[in-house]
Amino acid sequence: MTVWRMLSWLGCQLAALAQGRQLLQQHNPDSTCHRFAGAVAPQKFRSPQRERLLCQSRQLLHLIAEWETTFPEKFFPRFATRAGFG
Repeated sequence: MTVWRMLSWLGCQLAALAQGRQLLQQHNPDSTCHRFAGAVAPQKFRSPQRERLLCQSRQLLHLIAEWETTFPEKFFPRFATRAGFG
């Protein structure tokens, strides 16, 4: 799988991102994952669609890092697959 295909797939996982943020916020109200914008340098994209996918991918990767330090279950494949997001 190419890097762009993987990032595109991650960027489309909006339901997993929303649900993961909600559960993390419930467990740890001090979490700042919902504030992470995931900004991307302008030279990394050519279209607004690609910018959006890259930002959403960064947000999900940030969420996963915080998730895996908070919960014993891995985000992928355990949580997202069981919840039907994979």
